[in-house]
Amino acid sequence: MLEVVYDGTKTYGKTYYWFMFTTNGVYLNVATGWDAPNNVPSGTQYLDYLSTATNATSNHWQMFSASSSNAVELVRYTSGADANQSWFVLKGGTTPRCFTIVNGAMTVQPWMDLTKGFFAGFSYLLPTVAYSTGAQARSALMRFARGPALRRDLLLGAGLNGSTNGNDYFNYPALVVALSYGATGNSSNDSANNYRAHFGNSGGNSLGYNGAITLPSNFSNANPAFSSNSNPVFHSMPFMPYITESLPADFGITFHYATNSFSQGDTFVVSAGTEEWEVLDYAANASAVTGASPLFLARVV
Repeated sequence: MLEVVYDGTKTYGKTYYWFMFTTNGVYLNVATGWDAPNNVPSGTQYLDYLSTATNATSNHWQMFSASSSNAVELVRYTSGADANQSWFVLKGGTTPRCFTIVNGAMTVQPWMDLTKGFFAGFSYLLPTVAYSTGAQARSALMRFARGPALRRDLLLGAGLNGSTNGNDYFNYPALVVALSYGATGNSSNDSANNYRAHFGNSGGNSLGYNGAITLPSNFSNANPAFSSNSNPVFHSMPFMPYITESLPADFGITFHYATNSFSQGDTFVVSAGTEEWEVLDYAANASAVTGASPLFLARVV
């Protein structure tokens, strides 16, 4: 269990992150109070906790899948520019899970009323390609999603009001995207319809395709404003609208067009020996040259 104090003067200024580790994976739930002698959440069920059962599969959201035949490793990356910000990578025998938990030293927005409800500061990455076929498949997104929620959650509580189904507390909140960044493909024959289908107001996709903040595509084939190609790393932008801090300068996003083969831990080189980044999370676009592959990076040089 991890206790994070966002504002100790407020009724719900503390959030408890309840992790479980099994041979099947890593699980997470949240609570507003903690019964330390019995090592279970406290308060009112569904408002302050989902259940006090210690069965991870029924009481927790599975944030990472594993097996007894693979070792699981948790790696912490702490910013050199802002020591209060860290990102974590769970890896071992399956797709890595990259996530963060908002540090108590960071500032929750003043319009988040912690006297009425609590703030769950867990965020994880959902990098993705828009579609599997068609022109839109060249575009990509880096999405910052949220984890499990409760009724007293200031952000997602209303959507759970009245439900006693545990899956509602996991599956619905864990697919809610707080913020999303996107890039168009490196293609000379894209159209306004393709762009709108991925980033605009068409389709009503609940996973956050619509309304993404589009980042520059610095490739001449995609944008005639550029006479030469480059893959800039975008950093120092907001990743969660509920806090005042942005990503520090040594965590960033890029969209790569030259290859669709990536692994967690690969090095992304902007300038050898001067600016190098480690890949923490990614999605590989099947369109290797024209497709944008989103990468989340930590600077190492």
